[in-house]
Amino acid sequence: MRLVQLGGLTAASFLLAAQPVLAAEPDPVLGKPVFNNPAGAEEEQYTIFQQLARIIDRVPAGEYIELSWFQFRAEYTTDTASKPNIPLRLARAHQRGVEVRVVLDNNKDDGFSNSDLYAYQTLAEELGTDDGAASYILLCQDKQGCIARRALGDVNAYNHNKFLIASAIELDNATVSNVVFQSSGNLGEWDAHTSWNNAITWAEDKVSFDNYHKYFGDLRDHRDGPGDDDYYWVGDGEGVYKTHFFPRKETNGDPNQASTDTVVSILDAVTCSYKGSDGKTHQTDVRVLMWIFTRRAVAEKLAALTRAGCWVDIAYAQMSDAVASALKNTGGKKMGLTKCAVDWEGRNLRPHSKYMLIDGAYDDDQIPRVYTGSHNFALSALRNADEALVRIRSPEIHEAYLKENFYTVRDTCSGKTPP
Repeated sequence: MRLVQLGGLTAASFLLAAQPVLAAEPDPVLGKPVFNNPAGAEEEQYTIFQQLARIIDRVPAGEYIELSWFQFRAEYTTDTASKPNIPLRLARAHQRGVEVRVVLDNNKDDGFSNSDLYAYQTLAEELGTDDGAASYILLCQDKQGCIARRALGDVNAYNHNKFLIASAIELDNATVSNVVFQSSGNLGEWDAHTSWNNAITWAEDKVSFDNYHKYFGDLRDHRDGPGDDDYYWVGDGEGVYKTHFFPRKETNGDPNQASTDTVVSILDAVTCSYKGSDGKTHQTDVRVLMWIFTRRAVAEKLAALTRAGCWVDIAYAQMSDAVASALKNTGGKKMGLTKCAVDWEGRNLRPHSKYMLIDGAYDDDQIPRVYTGSHNFALSALRNADEALVRIRSPEIHEAYLKENFYTVRDTCSGKTPP
């Protein structure tokens, strides 16, 4: 859809004028996850889009939004409460005085560029493409990330991020600052009605917000330079939210190196048997819901934890033969392993989430935690993609992921419950 200037108005202004006036929508959900249901009604399919739109709509004039996404494929639709038009919501925010800054992957590996798509064209018309301005929309270089640049085998670097930050939002009864929205889903219809995704939004954590703000600035600043394939850094981890930003380069020339695999290092801190506050011995549970799993080092570590007495439960959409082979090495102990692909009304539903849940003994505490973001258990996610991974240390958020999503998706995929 090619947009043009219409009677002195930007294309976004013209399209917004044609939209129905929406009633006030609820506050976005803060401090707990939201999940979509691809087998549900439109409102359930687009839950994550609704959350994102409600954040955008609550940012007041004088504040700013920064977002980076892979595959911003949203098509033009009428903007409704159940199926919001995200490009138009962003354009509306800009028109009321919000600074809006966007960095997107180029998507040339998919045979097209984001510059060909409705979302980019709408926002380029509204925001401009000058990275020195207060608002803009930018693309990473062709077949590269903004920071990650090297190809590994036949996989080119790419910007795989799916996050938005807002400096402040006005809720019905309060104003909160330092808002972070991190999702597993891209911004296209497939992510709503064919795949399971998750998103988490939090506020008033200046440390993690500032980390995302710095990372966004680095995505912008590196895109016209040589990049940095050894970019990896980790934010302070004393609070609930701890950030990890990629790519991370190996130190021995082997991209499969386990000692520089962040997920392996996380799992190294797990103890499988521990005494709880009740004085009884318990096992640690590790659960994984993953779009694609190809890192053998992670699989070997999960198998080792199973042998050590942890309960490991994995539901996935895609898995390499090497990973499948490594996961069999459990010493005869049981591991949960569920391939997810569910035929449903002409669609093949599958998980697109990328999260890991740990409930038990970790390092020096027993606080349940969630690891989520754009980071698949794929080699590219570690070594040659722009990615964000956040650790959430919270019993309540862990329980929400487990009881509101993991069990549901796993049991649907296994046939235990219908979609």
